[in-house]
Amino acid sequence: MAKEMQRVDVSNIPELVRIAEEVQKTNRPRLLGKDKEDLAIIVPISPTKGPGAKGRLFTKDDSLWKLVGSAASEEPTDAAKKHEYLA
Repeated sequence: MAKEMQRVDVSNIPELVRIAEEVQKTNRPRLLGKDKEDLAIIVPISPTKGPGAKGRLFTKDDSLWKLVGSAASEEPTDAAKKHEYLA
């Protein structure tokens, strides 16, 4: 079972904050070292989506609209091809 990481507040360490913000902005990890010794890796994390966060918009161009109303008609429809449309 994975252990939860301990959070360290770096607000009072401006140089470390600058490096962490650069990692976040460029989305590229950085290796921290002292003399010739590697000490730690700083990796970007993706922002978490909180309440109210939305995914991509559903538009009229979306292929899912081809399925709308297809199950209501009495003649054969394309609803059987729903997996093809979703792919």
